Amino acid sequence: MGRTAVAEGRSRRSDRHARPSMDERQSAAQPRYAAYPDDPPQAEPVEPIQSWPQEEGFVPQPTVWEAGGYVPLPDEPQAAPPPQPERRINHAPAGPGGPYLVVLAVCLIALIGMAIFVVQAAQPYGDFKGKQALLARDVFYDGVEVDGVALGGLSRQEAMQRLGQSTQAQADSLLLTVDVDGTRYTITGQQIPYARDVAATLDTAWAIGRQGFSWMIGTDKTPFDIRWEHTQHLKETGARYRTRSTYDAQDVRRVAEWLAQKASRPVQDAMIASFDFDTKAFTVTRDQPGAALDAQAVYEAVTASLDAGRLQDTIRLSAQQVLPQVTSVELQNSFTRLSAFTTETTRDELRNRNILLAARAVMGTTVMPGGTFSFNQVVGERTADKGYQMAPAIAGGITFDEIGGGVCQVSSTLFNAAAMADMTIVTRQPHAWPSSYVDRGRDATVNWPNLDFAFRNDKMTPVFIVASYGNRQLTVEVYGMRADPAERIELETELISTTRPPADAIYQRNPALMPGEQKQLKPARTGYLVDTYRVYLRDGTAYKREKLTTSDYRMVQQVIEYN
Repeated sequence: MGRTAVAEGRSRRSDRHARPSMDERQSAAQPRYAAYPDDPPQAEPVEPIQSWPQEEGFVPQPTVWEAGGYVPLPDEPQAAPPPQPERRINHAPAGPGGPYLVVLAVCLIALIGMAIFVVQAAQPYGDFKGKQALLARDVFYDGVEVDGVALGGLSRQEAMQRLGQSTQAQADSLLLTVDVDGTRYTITGQQIPYARDVAATLDTAWAIGRQGFSWMIGTDKTPFDIRWEHTQHLKETGARYRTRSTYDAQDVRRVAEWLAQKASRPVQDAMIASFDFDTKAFTVTRDQPGAALDAQAVYEAVTASLDAGRLQDTIRLSAQQVLPQVTSVELQNSFTRLSAFTTETTRDELRNRNILLAARAVMGTTVMPGGTFSFNQVVGERTADKGYQMAPAIAGGITFDEIGGGVCQVSSTLFNAAAMADMTIVTRQPHAWPSSYVDRGRDATVNWPNLDFAFRNDKMTPVFIVASYGNRQLTVEVYGMRADPAERIELETELISTTRPPADAIYQRNPALMPGEQKQLKPARTGYLVDTYRVYLRDGTAYKREKLTTSDYRMVQQVIEYN
C-alpha cells in the first residue's frame, strides 16, 4: 500500500513535470475566445509557438495559463482544479461619448493633476537653486555703499580700485585752513600724509550676507535662510559705511606745536629802560599783551577734521590773551628804593682804596628776574694791576696783609642791602670773628676764588644796585619795584650762645724768633653763635619773621710764639 502510494505520488509529480504534447502546446498558444451569438467571424489563428528543443531529463512546467490559474507545489498532492465560473462579457449599448470618453476624461484629469503636482513640487527646489546661485556670486550684495560709492555687483578688486581712486583723490586734496584770530595757516598732505582704511572697511562690507548670527541659534531658520533674508533686507534699507582716516598722530602733533608757536605772541612786561645811578632817575618801556595758542587745542581740531573726512575744512581757533604782569603805569608808580645800608670804614687809606675800587665794580649792576649776583664774578680777582693795595685781611683765624684787604666790608654792606630788598641769599659765610663795622650775624666774608657772596632776584622785575663811597662811608642801595609801598624789611639778630676762651695761652716755639723773644700769634677771642632774621613790616608793624642765616664765630684760645 505504501509502495503504491509512493509510486502514485511519484507518478503525480512526474505527470506534473511531464512535458506537454505538441497538441497541447499548440492549443495553449492559440488565444481563446468566448463564444457569443452575433459575434463576428473568428480571425485566423496565430501560428503556434515553436517548442523549445527537448533535452533529456528536462521536464517542462505547466504555466498558470495551462493550469487554469493554479499551480500546485512540487510536494503538494494533485487535486482537481476548482470549477471555473463561466465568464461572460456584456457589451454596453453604444451611444454618444460612451465609456471610452469617460475613461479618457478621467485620465486627462489625472495627468493634469500630476503635472500640477510635479510643477508645484519642483518650484521650491527651483527657488532654492536660484537663491543659492545669487548668494554664491563673488560680488558685493546690492545695497552696500562705502563713502557714498555703491558696491552692489562689484568684486572686491573692482571695489578696491574704485574706492582707491576716490581716497587717493582725497589725500591729494588735503588742504586744511587754520584761522587764528584772523591770521590763516594752511596744512597740506605734505605736512600730514593722509590715507583711508579702505581694505578694512571692505572686509566689513563684504561680510554682509555671508555670516550667521548668534540669535538664530535655536530658531527654526537655517543659516541659509538668514543669509537670504539679510540680503533682501539689505536691498530695502541699504548698508552705508565710511572709511576711517589713517595718519600718523606724531605728524599732527608736530604741526600743532609748530602752528601754536607761530600763532603765539610773547607778553612784554614794562621794564626799566634806563637808570641813572647818579641821579637815580629812570625811564620805562611800554607793556604789550601777549597771546598763547594751545597746541593741544590745535591737535584736537585737526584730528577731528581728518577723522570726519573734512579734508578741505576751515578750522577757526582763538589764542588766549596773556596780560603783562608789570605795566608801565605800575612800574612808574612802584619803582623805588627797596633798601639801603651804610657802614663806616677805618682810617686806613690803603684799605679804603680797596673798598672804593670794589664799590665802583658793584655800582650800576642790574640783576634781572631769576638772575644771580656773584660778588667774585662782578668784582673779579683783586690784583695790583687793578689798583688794589696791601691791607689787613683775615684768614685762618689770624690777621695779615694781602692785596685787596678790606673788600669784605663791601660784600658785608651789600649783604645787608640785598637781604632787606628781599633778595634770596644763595651763598654767605661769616668771618672767623665778628667784624667791627657790622653787628654779629650781619657780615659776609669773601676771598678769591673760594669764598663768595651771592644772591638771586626772585622778583618779576629787575633790581638795580647803587654803591658809593665817600668820607669814610660806604653805602649800597637796591632799587626796584615794591609791591606794596607800605611794606619794608628789617634785619634782626639773636645771640644763641657764647663760648669764652681758656685763661691759659697756648705756647708754640718759633725758631725764627730771636732767643728769648715772645710774640702773640692769636689773641684770645670769645665764640658766639648768632641767628639772623628777616622781619617783614607793613605800616611799621611786623607781620612775618623768618630765619635768614646762622653765624658761628668760633672761640679762639690765645697763641703765643717763643724761642
